[in-house]
Amino acid sequence: GDAPTNETDECINVTDDNGTPDDASDDTLLGEVCAADAPKTFNYTIDIGPYEECGEYTFTNVASFVTNDSETEGSDDHTVNVSVPCANGCTLTQGYWKTHSEFGPAPYDDTWAQLPNGASTTFFLSGGTWYQVFWTPPAGNAYYNLAHQYMAAKLNILNGASTTPAVDAAITFAENFFATKTPTSTLSKAERNAVLAAATTLDKYNNGLIGPGHCSE
Repeated sequence: GDAPTNETDECINVTDDNGTPDDASDDTLLGEVCAADAPKTFNYTIDIGPYEECGEYTFTNVASFVTNDSETEGSDDHTVNVSVPCANGCTLTQGYWKTHSEFGPAPYDDTWAQLPNGASTTFFLSGGTWYQVFWTPPAGNAYYNLAHQYMAAKLNILNGASTTPAVDAAITFAENFFATKTPTSTLSKAERNAVLAAATTLDKYNNGLIGPGHCSE
């Protein structure tokens, strides 16, 4: 009999779902492999991250192929476990900081001494000190909701706790807000919602849900 003259699917195109660092027109194309080239290995690097929050992540990479004649497809994947170490420090709640100033009732935490006048430092335009603002129940006043979480976050940072970009943004928002508003300022609905959103972010930080995590008191 005659030797076969047609080869089917003698070549495949190999792609990667995360792209490759070369300048190929198709940024996911690794290249073509034909029967004469096999076995063939592609070596390439992929950058993963950065991750905004510390913690555990999984990253799955998929390499696929399609044959040149029948367009048969196949793939294989590999999962990498990524551990993003939490930076320094840990956080404590506003309830902790409120009770651990030089005025008690709980034992003194000397982080308070890093403020210009400790717990007697004036709080922006509030007309009161940090201590007085801390001990004012919010009673529906968004100013105090944000103030309590802001003061706790600032004390956590002074105490060595690392932050996240979301926390930094909430602190910047709070400082701009307190620079122009007082507890009796009238807020639009949008302003009030923005204040409460920033307070929520800082509350999550102070409770250890984002950032370096809560201290074991």
